[in-house]
Amino acid sequence: MNITSKQKLVAGIAMATVAVTFGVAFAYAGKDVTKGPDGKLAAAVMEAFPNTKVSSVDCGNGPKGLCEVVAGRNVFYASRDGRYIVIGQVIDLKDKVDITNRRLQELAAVANVEDKLSGLGNGQGAAPTQAPVAPQAPAGGPTAAVGGAVINVTLPKSNAVIHNPGGALKLTVFADYSCGYCHKLFEELKGRKDIEITEYPIAILGPESEAKAKRVLCSDDRVSAANALYYGGEMKTAGECAAGSKQLQENLQFARDHGISGTPMLIRTDGATNSGYLPVAEVERWLRLAKA
Repeated sequence: MNITSKQKLVAGIAMATVAVTFGVAFAYAGKDVTKGPDGKLAAAVMEAFPNTKVSSVDCGNGPKGLCEVVAGRNVFYASRDGRYIVIGQVIDLKDKVDITNRRLQELAAVANVEDKLSGLGNGQGAAPTQAPVAPQAPAGGPTAAVGGAVINVTLPKSNAVIHNPGGALKLTVFADYSCGYCHKLFEELKGRKDIEITEYPIAILGPESEAKAKRVLCSDDRVSAANALYYGGEMKTAGECAAGSKQLQENLQFARDHGISGTPMLIRTDGATNSGYLPVAEVERWLRLAKA
């Protein structure tokens, strides 16, 4: 098939547009957020939540009176003075729009293209033989846990919540109980008894996340406790305990060491990773691609 000059021109313009658009995204993602116009708020949030790496703060993009805070592929909101933090879905009742969900989808779309442009994803679930080094990490530091990277999970199963033990397909998830997309993922996986899920709770969205994770890890029935948070219902737990606090810290340290800064982080049996939510049909397809 012959390609006309006009078609070449159109294709060239399209490619240039993509390059410029996502070049801006790369530059924006790499900047020091504490130096921007809302830098004081960004610094205050990171000081209050040491486990949270803030990507951006925009007081012009949140609901009235609140600033949007992006941490990796998660979104929450803060008052301008940093006193109040709001974690959850924000719904515009007038326009019938889930503002938080729309923003998460935008972030996920940009992140997926960034992964592909940086050579870290191939759309087939396959992974390179060695995990790439995170751009911000020093030599010998943590590896980047983006789509396509390899993570060998060495944490003990005693640090986890095991859903559907014995399921033929195996999935490991690092999750934050205040993460909206973690809730969406587990809601869709709820009826899939054929997928065994090893869930490692972590807390990157503040004190409430930490309290929830400790309560689950300290419960005699962790699955029921986790399900109560994901699906609703009564959580039966003694509260916090020394063992649960230690396990949570070990999970967090592992996440930091391997560059896991967003949730949910999905990991297959062969170590291949997917950073972010996938529909359950895509999860199943991806799991079946695991190398023996």
